[in-house]
Amino acid sequence: MSGTAAAVRIALGAAAFLVLIAAERRRPLRRVTQSKWRRVAVNIAFAAVGGIALALAYGPIVIGTAEQARRAGFGLVRWLPLPAAAQALLSFVLLDYTLWIWHLLNHRVPLLWRFHAAHHVDLDLDASTALRFHAGELVLSVPFRALQVALIGVDVPILLAWETVLLVATEFHHSNVRLPLRAERALRAVLVTPRMHGIHHSIVPGEVNSNFGTLLTAWDRLHRTFVHGVPQGRIVIGLAEYRDPDRLGLLRSLALPFRSGLRPRPFVRDQDRRGS
Repeated sequence: MSGTAAAVRIALGAAAFLVLIAAERRRPLRRVTQSKWRRVAVNIAFAAVGGIALALAYGPIVIGTAEQARRAGFGLVRWLPLPAAAQALLSFVLLDYTLWIWHLLNHRVPLLWRFHAAHHVDLDLDASTALRFHAGELVLSVPFRALQVALIGVDVPILLAWETVLLVATEFHHSNVRLPLRAERALRAVLVTPRMHGIHHSIVPGEVNSNFGTLLTAWDRLHRTFVHGVPQGRIVIGLAEYRDPDRLGLLRSLALPFRSGLRPRPFVRDQDRRGS
């Protein structure tokens, strides 16, 4: 990622983060169960460790692959006779769908789940949880991201724009902001919302294995993993076997993938719920 693109992404991500943190204080969606600022500090430290690890691999592998595919004229979007704007839009849509697949794999493949679980052990859910991804998960995602951009045929400027949108969208749907129900329902018709993603962080297997979308809700609807209407007040955030906040600091959470007994949650088909 170029220095300018990285700076823009960080600036927009930081601005969105501060706005959402302020909004969470004014209109919280779920009750906070532990010290918020201790959690935020741990999650920001996660982001720093993961960012360093990702920076070493992303440019040479992902950007390098995108450039090689461009020079070779390789990729689905490049093979279609579409105007530039349509190519950019299709690239966004396909990146979002293939990211849905990657997220699903993180819940199904035992090795991937071990690293992804470090994200799900957070006992509260807010904008800072969007930063809490294990460095191992981020590094493991790099080959998949390279495969995404090569097969889709994503140009580097489009990829970097999507990465920025991805960061802001991830912060938004992890946030603890209570939107007006009318706005929530309108947004949820297209976009992943805080109520919808809150269900994904439940300790209940049939709920944690739902709502894998990052930007668009279409993929969960298509694959029948879309769940809504679960009362937010009854959702218990986190993993059942990790309920002690003292075990969820930076170092212990980074060691989580290397502990025994951490297995993916069984997939249980839930019916769509009606309600908020």
